[in-house]
Amino acid sequence: MKEYTAADLTVLYFDESVRRRPAMYFGTDPHLATSVLTALVIASLHPGPKAAPTGPPDVTAEILDDLVLSITDNWPTGPDGSTAGYFGSVLTSCRWVHAAAAAVSTRTTIETWHAGRAWQQTLTGLRPTGPPRDLDAPPGTGTSLTYHLDPSRFAPSTLGALTRDVHAEGCCELPGEFRLHDRRP
Repeated sequence: MKEYTAADLTVLYFDESVRRRPAMYFGTDPHLATSVLTALVIASLHPGPKAAPTGPPDVTAEILDDLVLSITDNWPTGPDGSTAGYFGSVLTSCRWVHAAAAAVSTRTTIETWHAGRAWQQTLTGLRPTGPPRDLDAPPGTGTSLTYHLDPSRFAPSTLGALTRDVHAEGCCELPGEFRLHDRRP
């Protein structure tokens, strides 16, 4: 038997891990863009306790083009509006599924607002193209992310209706509200 040592380990950044093993994040067919959309909706409807909204989750997903989608919800990117995220982005680990989707995208735009402040930032993969910029804050709390999925990873025209139910029986006390709009030209 070969002795186990740390020399046999490879440490990966989160985004590299997602790109190497997308099925771990998006299910059995990670090359279908709908699998990514479904994972994002489920994550937005079931936020972790640290970043959950004070009321039921309110989620809108939009299909904007063949491999372009957006998701908007009513919770911040991190606890109490924290914006200390991956590689200096405003995308925090409380949104790890959203970060996984950014890792397989050529460009992601994030807008987040909380307590009267708002920021916008663009990512290439999971890496910021620059610092977040201030925006005029809309009322309330929320985050909107627009993903341009990488065409080298996803087959064209594979973005459509969700592939599975977004709630399991008894999954949460506040099931939230969800809307899907197909706005493709």
